[in-house]
Amino acid sequence: MTVLYQHGTLELIMAGLYDGTTTFQSILAHGNTGIGTMDQLDGEVTVLNGDVYQTTSDGRTKKVDNLNLETPFISIHLESKDQINVNYDTLNFNQLSSETDKFKNVPASIKLHGTFNNLKVRVAPKQTKPYPNFVSVSATQPTFEYKNIVGTLIGDFAPDLYTGIMANGWHLHFLSDDFNVGGHVLDFEAINVGGSIALFDQLIIGLPVNNSDFLDHKPDSGDIRAAIEQAER
Repeated sequence: MTVLYQHGTLELIMAGLYDGTTTFQSILAHGNTGIGTMDQLDGEVTVLNGDVYQTTSDGRTKKVDNLNLETPFISIHLESKDQINVNYDTLNFNQLSSETDKFKNVPASIKLHGTFNNLKVRVAPKQTKPYPNFVSVSATQPTFEYKNIVGTLIGDFAPDLYTGIMANGWHLHFLSDDFNVGGHVLDFEAINVGGSIALFDQLIIGLPVNNSDFLDHKPDSGDIRAAIEQAER
């Protein structure tokens, strides 16, 4: 097994702490594949083969060349030594969720390539202070639907044990082969899918200890599971 590195926690994003607190240059020291967001919650970030891509709320995707830009929340990893190679003739979100029984309490990630007959994504729009919480943002965030698009599904699975630190269940992003389409995946149906599911025996959390909003933050853990379900699904 190997390390899944994450900067920040999902609870901080749910509470509206969107200021970037580490650079992408620093993040890439921990891996080459991952998902996250930008400073001020400016869209969805997908890291593939060591390159960083940003999908903005107008539906456009571009490579991030300035690695000094910052993120408040991202997870990243290298190839796991303990991974399961998988192939599916057909696959959808519900089927993927059924795969998680074998993980038990172990965090996992997925990287799957295929043809997506139907794909629905959402993209968080850039926010300005005073920041609303993420449930409020998610209520008005734009969604996009695509058909017959070829690309890669990248994301993490968190058992309930890690709720609040990570998003319990699957947290998935998509990036098309031409790098023009991306986003946070809400639903999909795909064919000719192949790739791997990686398991991790180490979860390392980098905390924004130099950020005053983080140091002063008082979490409301009682409602975190319901809030994640409402905003992320």
